Amino acid sequence: MKWRSLTLVLAAAGTLVGTHACSSGAESTSKPAGGNAPASARAAKESKKPAIQRGRFADAVQVGKNRWQLLNDAPPPLEQDELAVDDDEGGGNGGDGNGGGQRRPGGMKKKRFGQSPVYVDGVPTAVVAYGELPAWLPTRWVTLNDGRKVIRFVLGDYLRSLGVPLARVRAVHLYGGRGRVGIIPGDEMRRVKDTLLFSFTQGDQGKMRMHWSGDVQVSDSIDKVQAVAIYVEKKPPRWDRGKWGLVDDEGVKYEGIPYAESRLKGGVRIYLDGRIAHLLKRNRTFERKIEPARIADGVPIFGMFDYLDEVGIAARRVTAIEFLAENQVALRLEGRTLAAERAKLELSAPPQSSGRVLVHLGPEASRRSLEVTAINLYSSKRAKAHERR
Repeated sequence: MKWRSLTLVLAAAGTLVGTHACSSGAESTSKPAGGNAPASARAAKESKKPAIQRGRFADAVQVGKNRWQLLNDAPPPLEQDELAVDDDEGGGNGGDGNGGGQRRPGGMKKKRFGQSPVYVDGVPTAVVAYGELPAWLPTRWVTLNDGRKVIRFVLGDYLRSLGVPLARVRAVHLYGGRGRVGIIPGDEMRRVKDTLLFSFTQGDQGKMRMHWSGDVQVSDSIDKVQAVAIYVEKKPPRWDRGKWGLVDDEGVKYEGIPYAESRLKGGVRIYLDGRIAHLLKRNRTFERKIEPARIADGVPIFGMFDYLDEVGIAARRVTAIEFLAENQVALRLEGRTLAAERAKLELSAPPQSSGRVLVHLGPEASRRSLEVTAINLYSSKRAKAHERR
């Protein structure tokens, strides 16, 4: 009996061991060795990863149609100066080169917040500063998620306000920092002409800032804009990632703004109906050999309307004037007020004026001077425009 019982126990144990071995074998056949996924699954997963575009200075992945994101922010340092307008004129001390600019402790020049110049086929046309926007440019109010209402401007409206024919625009280039350029093709600019917005970094002050929506086809989503180049008649240059810049048909890299004879910098901008008509610089007034109306304390003083005629602006067309100081309208003259002041308005640019001019006005007994950074002239066609104000 003992032997029989022992035989039954051993048989049962053998059955259990066999059952466990079979189930372990079944499990081992259901999973590949090492627990890895099949090769086809791994290949499918890899195919979903965005392709990396290798560049000379940085690598990028495509994150949308015609949109790329740098994997490492390492573009080369710029050899040329920034393209934004530096309102300080002259040498390293600012002003007219005689030490008029503001300086930090230790003698370092305090860099002023440059504005964004606009070039149309290489011709300086405007500067994107709040006070220098055309008065007929509409304002668009936008409500943010937190309920605040903020001012925005439509890029297409701005181009139209400058007289740019949108139907013929071939491309718009937005320059950012470190050599980046956001390229909007002409057809795309026309598609988003009523929806692509911009503002300023400090409300009604600061630099031009873009507000991109997800569906805009642009080569690079520039945030703060250093310069704007618009191509209507001229052929737009193409971007060469290897050279990290715009190149011509021969592959030669452009330095600065293509087709521009000179960079827009310094001085007081004088606008006629929203477009730059003249750049008033102290040193240039001597080069032009314009005869001053009088000289006071060694500083030449010019009759304003005589000066305008000398530089090719038809002064007789001007029916309203705005004098701007630091992006704000300091004084507006029109109608009878302008008629009374017209013959007595004078301009001067003393040394160390840091790119500003003085406007002298008022009767002889109570003559006063106004320091200005820009001047808006209006013909009768535009004199009544107060859309933005």
